[in-house]
Amino acid sequence: MIRIHPADPADARLDPYRGVRDADLRGRDGLACIETPRVVRRLLAGWTRARAAGRGATFGCEPRSVLCDERTLPALRAFLDAADDLDVFVAADADAVTAISGYDLHGGAIAIARRLPEPAAESLAGAGGTIAACDGIVHTDNIGAIFRNAASFGASGVLLSPHSSDPLLRKTVRVAMGRVFDVPWARSTAWPRDLAMLRERHGFRIVAAEDAPGAIDVADLPRADRTILVFGAEAAGVSRDVLAMADAVARIPMSTMGGALADDPPSLNVAVASAVMLHRACATSKSAPG
Repeated sequence: MIRIHPADPADARLDPYRGVRDADLRGRDGLACIETPRVVRRLLAGWTRARAAGRGATFGCEPRSVLCDERTLPALRAFLDAADDLDVFVAADADAVTAISGYDLHGGAIAIARRLPEPAAESLAGAGGTIAACDGIVHTDNIGAIFRNAASFGASGVLLSPHSSDPLLRKTVRVAMGRVFDVPWARSTAWPRDLAMLRERHGFRIVAAEDAPGAIDVADLPRADRTILVFGAEAAGVSRDVLAMADAVARIPMSTMGGALADDPPSLNVAVASAVMLHRACATSKSAPG
C-alpha cells in the first residue's frame, strides 16, 4: 500500500529530493530522479507492468517515493495505488515542491527510484522485431531521443554498449519523455561480442547504420524476424569492430546537393537518423515487438 505524508521541509525522508545532482544520486546513493507528472506516471506504469510480467529485476530501477503537490495527486493516484509500497509526500503547491527540490522543472511531481543492476544483453534475447543498439553514444539528448523513437516506431528494445550514456540520468529521462520505462533495455559488458552472442544463440541479424561504401538503402533491407540496428556516436560513427562483423550496413539516402564545399555532404544527427531508420527497419520486421 502507499503511505501518504505531508511534505514537511524538515522531514529527513525528503533529503533525496534536495539539490538533486545526478552524480550524487547515481554514484553515492544508487538512486535516480524522475520529474514531471507524465514521466512519473510512465515510471509507475512501467514498473507495475514489469513486475506483473516477472520482469521487475530487469526494469532498471524501482520506484521508492514521490513528491507532488495537491493539484497533481489526483492524476497520479491510480498509478501510485497500482505500484504499491511507496511513500508519497504531498506539498501544498508547486512552489512548495520547488522550495524542497531547489529547481522548478518538475511540473508538480518528482519521483525517486532505487537503481537496480543494469540488465544484461541476453535479457533482450526473447524480443522479436527490431532492437536499437547504441555504440558509444554518450550525449544524453541523443540517448533520450533514441528511446523515444524506439517507443514511437515499435522497437522491441534498446541495447547500450559499455560506454554509452546512462539512460536513467535525469535529463535523458526527460528528453525521452519517460520512454526509458516503456522500452526494455540492457547494457552490454562485452562489445561487440554480445552482438555476436545474440546473433549466434538467438538469431538476430546485425545491421550497422552507417553511410559507408557498399551500404544499402535501409528501405531495401530484407524482411527479418529479428534485427539489431546499431547506431554510432556523432563523430566516430559505428565502430570498426561492429562494421566488420555486421551482416549488413544500411544508410539513409539523402540529397546530393551538398553544401558550400564539395566535400561537405548532407548529414543527420544520430537522433534524427535513428527516427528515420527505425521507422523503416521496424516496418520490415515480420514480428511485432514483444
